[in-house]
Formats: sequence, C-alpha cells, structure tokens
Amino acid sequence: MGIRRRLLLSFLALFIVVFVATALMTTLLIANAVEHRLSEQTKNFASIFSASPGMINDLFLDRARRASGAQTATVEGVGRHPRGPGVFRAPLTADLELVMVYSPELISREKAEAVRPFVIMAVAGLALVVVLGYLTAQTIAHPLERLAKQAKSLPAADVQRVGGGAELDHLVDAMNRMLAEVRRAERLAVMGRMAAGVAHEIRNPLSSMKMTVQMLQEGAPDREPYHLLLREIERLELTAAELVGVSQPLRRERVKLDTVVGEVLELMRRQLEHLSIRVEQRFEPAPDVEVDVARFKRCVMNLVLNGAQAMPSGGPIRVGVSARNGRVRLEVSDEGPGVPPDVRDRVFEPFVTTKQDGVGLGLALTKRIVEDHGGSIGFDPGERGTTFWIELPHG
Repeated sequence: MGIRRRLLLSFLALFIVVFVATALMTTLLIANAVEHRLSEQTKNFASIFSASPGMINDLFLDRARRASGAQTATVEGVGRHPRGPGVFRAPLTADLELVMVYSPELISREKAEAVRPFVIMAVAGLALVVVLGYLTAQTIAHPLERLAKQAKSLPAADVQRVGGGAELDHLVDAMNRMLAEVRRAERLAVMGRMAAGVAHEIRNPLSSMKMTVQMLQEGAPDREPYHLLLREIERLELTAAELVGVSQPLRRERVKLDTVVGEVLELMRRQLEHLSIRVEQRFEPAPDVEVDVARFKRCVMNLVLNGAQAMPSGGPIRVGVSARNGRVRLEVSDEGPGVPPDVRDRVFEPFVTTKQDGVGLGLALTKRIVEDHGGSIGFDPGERGTTFWIELPHG
C-alpha cells in the first residue's frame, strides 16, 4: 500500500472514529432535547388550564392537541393513564393531570429535523477531510517518492533535494553524507588491499638491502654515504610498515610529539636539502601524547613532503608543535600556491591530487591514521601558502 493511501486512510479512520462518537452523543442529546421540549409544552398547556378551570373541556383540549401536534390530549386522574413512550403528563389540580400522547412518527420526525444540520455538517466535513487528506498525502508522498526513486541508483549518483520541507532536506543531506562515507570506505578498502600487496613485495628486499649496506659500512673509510642510504631505507621501511598496518590495531606509546617530529625531520634532512627546502621549527611545551610512533611518523612525513612538493623551486616550511584547547597541535606551513578551491572539500579523499605525478593517497592515509588516534586533521588556506594541522588528545 502506497504512502498516499496510508495517509488518506489514516485521515478517514480518524474522522470516522470522531464522527461515530459525536453521532452517538448528538443523538442522545437530541432525543433528550425533543422529549424535554414536549414535556415543557405539556406543562405550559397545563398551566394555562390551571389558571382558567373553565377552559378544561373537549373544545379547548382539541385545540391544544392540534396546536401541539399531539395524538390525544385528555384530562385524567393522577396516575390513571398508563406510562409509555410519547406520553407526557402535567398536573392540573391535586386529583387531575393533563395527559398528552404524541405518536412515534411525530417524535421521530422531530428528532430527524434536529439531526439534519448535523448530518449536513458531517457530509461537508467528510468531503473536507478527503480533500485535505489527499493534499497532505500528496505533499508528503511526492517528495518521498522522488527520494525513493533516487535511492534506487545509490551509490551511483548524489541525491538531489526533493522539496517537502526542512525535514526532508535534512534527510537528503544525511543520505549524501552517508553516500560519501560509503564511497570513501570503498576506496579505502581498495587502497588497503593495494597497499598490503605493495608492502609485502618491498619489505623483504628492503631488509636485504639494509643488511648489505650495514655490512659495507663496517669496513668503509667514509661512512656518510652509507648513513644516507640507511636513512632512506629506514624511510622506505616506515612507508611499508604504515601500509601493512592500515588495518592493524594501533601500538600506542606515550611520547613527546616534538621528539617524534624532530626524528622525522632529521630522517628527511638530506632529501629536503636536495629540494632546497628550509625547515623552520617552533616547538612549544606540550603534554605527552599516546600514538603509534611508526604510523604517526608517516603522517608527519606526508605533511612535510606535501609542503615541499607545493614549492618546486624551494622555500621555507614551518613546523610547529603546541598545546591548544586541551589538545596537542602539529602545524606544517608552506608558501606554495595553496589548495585549489575546486578540491578543497575533497582534499582528504583517496585518489584526489593536484600533482601531475601524484596518486592522491598520502593525505587520505594521513587522515585515516589521525582519526584512528582519535584526532582531527584539517588545513587553513592563507594569503600565501597553506597550513595543514593535526590535533591529538593528550593522555
């Protein structure tokens, strides 16, 4: 059964219940009112006859009968006329009473005439309920039907607004947010499978390379090149470990965030110097945080590399750690061209990138890791460059 019919039937059911209850009460009240009027009419005639005893004869009784519409009008001893429907009495003297008997047809006709306005109003009310019920059902059902029609195509397309009020607009917004999360989850699932496969293929060769470099370093007169190779291998190991750990539980430990950031910057020092990037550090006192160090190092590395790649000709990158609003905040600022307006709302989605040789996974992975830590990530576009920030709860 469609929503239109359900709404209309609900209106009709409500009206019928109210109508039946009102009809029973009205019928009872009207019956009492008719009997009360006839009783008062009998008492009025009795009071007239009592005031003029000479009028108590067949002629005046016949006139009273015709004027009142009664079937009979008689004067009898008190209590002698049998009681029954349509029989009304009024005392004349201590021993006599006026008895007027009305036919059932007259009483029914009186009641029918009293009920007629109510019936007319009921019919008009029924028609009004049907019209209002249909219009209300149409107003509610039409937007919902449009919404349901769009929902059939999910997750192929976004849901468009269907009208029908603020409540349905909120529902559309919620569905679009849910759809965005479903798409993001699907992309992250694909990304996780790809990452695990890539990491599996490179971890063993990296271990062999690291062991070989360490052996060569032992007997070399100049160990600096080997130190450089080991740092680069360690950076690749961080990447592989982070890729493998996408779906693994966090291994938290309490650390100072500026220490972790400093280690990453030292690891990347040669690479940043090669790119003509000058790092400016600003570490303020901040509480310790509980993080998975290996994964969070990858977050820092992603943000620093993102800033470096935004300045192909080199420039300054400002890295800061501070306490703010009960959280520990990491900021990485560059002086590049900034995030284009058309991708600002999607910058943390997988496979969204503004670089020709980028794949759009760095910031998506970073967001995933930060959220797994209970933190938040965002960016502030400035007049010159962009500041990416991460805020973490402290233990």
